[in-house]
Amino acid sequence: MSIDQLKFWMRALSAAAVASSVLALSACGEDTAGGEQGTDVEDVQEDGGEGADVGSTVTVSSEVTEVLSSQSFRLEGADDWENDPLLVVSAGQANVSEGDVVEVTGTVEDFDYTTYSEDYELGDEGVYEDFDDQRFIVADQVSPVASPSPDE
Repeated sequence: MSIDQLKFWMRALSAAAVASSVLALSACGEDTAGGEQGTDVEDVQEDGGEGADVGSTVTVSSEVTEVLSSQSFRLEGADDWENDPLLVVSAGQANVSEGDVVEVTGTVEDFDYTTYSEDYELGDEGVYEDFDDQRFIVADQVSPVASPSPDE
């Protein structure tokens, strides 16, 4: 193999390496089509360590998996098969539907149905049974997250 051929192949391999690095790094970007942004759902649910403390303000972006009432809904984390759903309650109408990707900013609290049922018009206690003594978010703001266009 001549030196010119060797230079050609080295440049081709270098270009391929750069292109694959760019693709790999772009795959690490934030996913707004249901992926979490900001604080992870799992971080809200964890006690201590890296978990969000009760009373702290967090912002979570994720997909609405179930609407429980006009003022409450649940979100799933990125690994929804491993984690419990996260309850979100809002002082006003949440205006969300199942499948919506939303950004929620609010305060992390421990859920107790009797404490929150009247102020947040929660309705049937049985619907919230699985959330007792779990961390949840009292939302100050619930905003839709724009889904990427089909071209992206």
